[in-house]
Amino acid sequence: MNSFGGQPTISEINTGACNADVAAELFRMAARPPAGMVLCKYGSRSVVGRIDTGEGKVVLKYYYPRSLLKRITYGLAGSRARRSWVVGRELMNRGIPTVEPLAFCEWKSMGGLLLDRSFVAMRAVEGLDLNAFVTLHAQEPLRLASVGANLNKVFALMERHRVAHGDLKATNIIVGADDAVTFIDLDATETNIEPSRWAKARARDVALFSGNWTKQPCAAEAFRGVFVE
Repeated sequence: MNSFGGQPTISEINTGACNADVAAELFRMAARPPAGMVLCKYGSRSVVGRIDTGEGKVVLKYYYPRSLLKRITYGLAGSRARRSWVVGRELMNRGIPTVEPLAFCEWKSMGGLLLDRSFVAMRAVEGLDLNAFVTLHAQEPLRLASVGANLNKVFALMERHRVAHGDLKATNIIVGADDAVTFIDLDATETNIEPSRWAKARARDVALFSGNWTKQPCAAEAFRGVFVE
């Protein structure tokens, strides 16, 4: 795996979510993927894994921008890790269920012009992704309707605050206890969208979400009204 050498140029910790010992533990893990981390994704541009910490199960995300253009773009505008950190906290403040961000680091060079790598730690959420949940409960319309009702409440809240997830694959929605839903993977999420752009952003979310159920009519029926207030 790639290594995070040197010192982070920007780092933040959610002090409301982590004590000092856990913060120090997470920043040590930011340096490189730790031994014992269970890999969820391994690629040339990102590594994602889960590990047990003093804060319970935590998801660790390491980002490695490759092209010079991406390094400049992320260096100036902020990395994917920063977006997950900022958007995650914004959504939580608005009552929109998402994973809780715990820690964030960026490594930059050339006076901050180039992003070398970045890291974010999020509290893990337990449950099944929505695709797996639908497959498991395909013959249980009441369970699907229960999830649909919870989605309806959350999508209404997102509309009220003009929030678009941007990547509503079924695997980016986790169904947990009491059929509650939680959104993950916030790289494409936008908040406080300008009114002039809101309708298009919302329409993209609707199209992406609906596209999950083209071959699952039971889910398509159960989730038909989830975007209606």
